[in-house]
Amino acid sequence: MFIKMKKIATITFHASYNHGSNLQAYALQAYVKKLCNNDCKYNIINLRTPIQQEMYKTCFEKQGIKNKIKRVIKAPEKKDLLKRKEKFEDFINQKLQVTKEYKFLEEIKDDNLSYDYYISGSDQLWNLNARDFDWANYLEFVKKGKRISYAASFGPKKQTWNNEEKERIRKDLLLYDYLSVREQGSINNVKELTNIEPEINIDPTMLLNKDEWMKIIDVNPLVNKDYIFLYNLKGEKEIIKIAKKVSKITQMPIVVTQRTLRSEIFYGFEKRFDAGPLEFLNLILNAKLVLSSSFHGTVFSILFNKPFYAINGAKDFRISTLLEKMNLKNRTIEIDNVEEKCKKIYDIEFKEANALLEAEREKSKIYLKKALEI
Repeated sequence: MFIKMKKIATITFHASYNHGSNLQAYALQAYVKKLCNNDCKYNIINLRTPIQQEMYKTCFEKQGIKNKIKRVIKAPEKKDLLKRKEKFEDFINQKLQVTKEYKFLEEIKDDNLSYDYYISGSDQLWNLNARDFDWANYLEFVKKGKRISYAASFGPKKQTWNNEEKERIRKDLLLYDYLSVREQGSINNVKELTNIEPEINIDPTMLLNKDEWMKIIDVNPLVNKDYIFLYNLKGEKEIIKIAKKVSKITQMPIVVTQRTLRSEIFYGFEKRFDAGPLEFLNLILNAKLVLSSSFHGTVFSILFNKPFYAINGAKDFRISTLLEKMNLKNRTIEIDNVEEKCKKIYDIEFKEANALLEAEREKSKIYLKKALEI
């Protein structure tokens, strides 16, 4: 009996130069292929809009007076910043199974794609406030085939839309055959718009266990000493202050991968601005402590069973939902409790979290097998 090979396409933020975005795209690809016993055609729709491409250019590639000034300031890091871009592109092209490149939603529509299943993958792809948001993330190009979301997110904060946006999102969501989101805040948004309560599933990065991630990581430490890895995307003043206090108390240096004016000029953090997705994993794997204001920084700390604190984690829908599910709500840190938290840095047990995570994987497996008719 002939069984037709399944054709599955995913859209997500696979091409942003953001460690978590790249890695969650890889994880969903790897996991779905494993569910299909590698007997499926799987592609990530390679949407790279002009806005997104401009976002991730370095100042050495942009024109204008401001970028001339930035080029002078950043001249010492030019080599590392360009190397970082190269590592992201290598990951996208070598680790991800992408289609031909599209710049606009209309181009995808005109191409008449013929997949059996279309997945709105994870990350904040439903967040209209994301600079590189595109309506393609709501699968508006699909003409035939089942529409699925997996752990999609509206982002960390309460969403507000105008009437036109609200109606467009509502119509798009009602076309999905299966709806899954990543955190409670996104459940609330879907319910508000459609009266449908979607399933909540773990981020794709958590579908793979530590052993599966270790297959793509060079485990040799990039930093050969005890260190705190600080993963902070924007360089907020309060977060930097927390990190500095922890560093002073623990007498460990801070390593950063994100280039921000504060971390670079004022604080003498150890810079790894050349770090791509795989180097990011290495730095978490080998850290003595991880401090993160990022969802994926927290995720990989849990996956690798590393002592960590989520900075202001209770104030973020995504991180607070994750910590609650893993029974790790006490692994948050704020400016007014740094001294207390530093006494308990290594007072963390992952046995229960690992068991809870395995149960969540099983729940997500059931959802994906049902949605993909495996």
